[in-house]
Amino acid sequence: MEERLQSVDEVVDKYARRSTPLMRKIYVFVGCLFVVFAIIGIWVPGWPTVSWAVPAAYLFSISNERLFRWSLTNRYFGSPLFDYYATGKTIPKHAKYWISVFITIMSVFSIWITTLAGDPGYGQAFIAVVWVIGVWWIFAKVGSRE
Repeated sequence: MEERLQSVDEVVDKYARRSTPLMRKIYVFVGCLFVVFAIIGIWVPGWPTVSWAVPAAYLFSISNERLFRWSLTNRYFGSPLFDYYATGKTIPKHAKYWISVFITIMSVFSIWITTLAGDPGYGQAFIAVVWVIGVWWIFAKVGSRE
């Protein structure tokens, strides 16, 4: 595992990128939309917060350094975002476990529903393939930390 970055400046220096003026505007717009969704998640139970803030931070990292810096220091979701970037874009091991559990639950439920709907097996097979790829991706491609 690579060395943990210690400050917001180090994270910004490592991950901030530039893009064309038109793309910057598009990225900022979509990033702001994701921030609105993340803010909704602060008050609505079950609605994710950090799951919306991570892509927003990514979009800000390639479009607007000031907004990227803000996303890393925000009092509501800045700490998990900073940890994500400071540790080399990794997630905690327990989060990987729970993500795979929820993927499994939803996949099994979806297979059951498509079976009840009378699908001859193609839908269930497709769901199972996506399920296996998703769980494999989480454990093989996404870095983890304690």
